[in-house]
Amino acid sequence: MEHAPPPSPAAVEHLRPAVVDADFTPARPREVRAAVTLSFGRAVEPLRDDGLVGDFNGDGAPDLAVEVRPAAGHLAEVNDEVANWTIQDCAAVSASARPLGHPRVRPVVAEDERLVAILHGYGARGWRDTGARQVYLIKNGGGPAAAQPRRAYPELDAPGTESGGHVLTSTSPAPGVVYWTGARYAWRDARKAEGAGRGALAH
Repeated sequence: MEHAPPPSPAAVEHLRPAVVDADFTPARPREVRAAVTLSFGRAVEPLRDDGLVGDFNGDGAPDLAVEVRPAAGHLAEVNDEVANWTIQDCAAVSASARPLGHPRVRPVVAEDERLVAILHGYGARGWRDTGARQVYLIKNGGGPAAAQPRRAYPELDAPGTESGGHVLTSTSPAPGVVYWTGARYAWRDARKAEGAGRGALAH
């Protein structure tokens, strides 16, 4: 039986079918390196082999987060506007705070800048599925420390709109939480998010 092809990276993620028996097993070092190479080629290099697995965009499929930096001699490739990845700045001013008529400025990655690469998964195999092609490079997200249940941080969502899945916590340069807003990744001071965020996923 033929299977329908995975949706394009531009597809609305909440329209994906429910994921059953998702594989949230910890990522092995060899898998992390292979996944980064498949998604970014030689443009970036992992700073750690212990990638964090969680459902970071709340669609039920396992995602992978890895701390990376631009590979030597490949900075222009990282910042290429037609690259297959999306660069987002967690510290960017929100759209509501920008003057009218001023579009969001595309973030630019600096040489040796530490980034969080997030690979959105597809289906039960998640980021391990060869059809998973939606990838992000996140600036100013801090060093990812753990994947935590999003429900431990209820202030991230408006009352009655609580989201499932996981967030990324970081301890450097300040305790914070990187989370999916439904359209992009954002950062929030962990001290301003209610809940202790206990029960990190093993990695």
